[in-house]
Amino acid sequence: MTNEISPSPIDAPYARDLAVSLQPGDAAVVVALPFEERNTMFGHLHGGALASLVPISTFSAIRARGAAPAELSTVSLHVDYVRAARKPVVAETRSVRRARELEFFETRITDADGNAIALASSIVRQGTSPGPAEIVGPPERPLDSASPEVVSAIQEAVAASPFLSRRRVSLAGAARGAVALALSAAPVNLDRAGGVHEGAVLSLLDAAGATCPWTVVPATAGAGGATIALHAQILGPLPAADLVARAAVRAHKDRVHWVDVTVTSPATGDVHALGTVVYRFNEANVM
Repeated sequence: MTNEISPSPIDAPYARDLAVSLQPGDAAVVVALPFEERNTMFGHLHGGALASLVPISTFSAIRARGAAPAELSTVSLHVDYVRAARKPVVAETRSVRRARELEFFETRITDADGNAIALASSIVRQGTSPGPAEIVGPPERPLDSASPEVVSAIQEAVAASPFLSRRRVSLAGAARGAVALALSAAPVNLDRAGGVHEGAVLSLLDAAGATCPWTVVPATAGAGGATIALHAQILGPLPAADLVARAAVRAHKDRVHWVDVTVTSPATGDVHALGTVVYRFNEANVM
């Protein structure tokens, strides 16, 4: 790979809104995310903002070689969050292997002091087949049975996050063990082709997965928690349309919850992304 990267890969409105920038690197592509209020929730960089650095950097790496296909999509992505980020971070991405239309990457995210913040692996497909993915599954139950107190608490938490507020995220429904969050196809959430940016979808996945356990565990004084792992599959290029992430708790043990998330287009019913979020409460929560 080369250091001489055109700024065009970061021209996506979504990446510009996060103020992501390309940095010089040796054998890797390096992107930087500033510690600014707009990228935070509860005083540290939002997990979705951190996860966004993975597709931004991998797509930049592919385009830096030139002659990249018009369509790139992340087939699979996994992020482990090592610690909260309260300083600017950089993501250093290296290509591990190229196999026909697939390329495998590893990404390490560190803060300004060199502390490990997150570790990620991902697979990017170059070029995609037309048409939506075919999904077969059970019918979804209505998400309208959560108490007014739970609904209010979720809405207040989303509104209190500068990062989620900028993403135009809103609560679309809630029940015990399940939530639906909506993401607007606002300009700040779009990629360079005009569709919703993969980073915005990763942020929606993280937000829905991290919110869902709070419908099961009542909030207590000093309560808190964090996403410790995010796994996502994006089923091709994303549309220029509002999206909804529907999350459901599949299991929990002690303070850890495993949450499945599906992202769909309400207008068409098409499924555009699947994910699993692993969320851990802190000691102040009553389990």
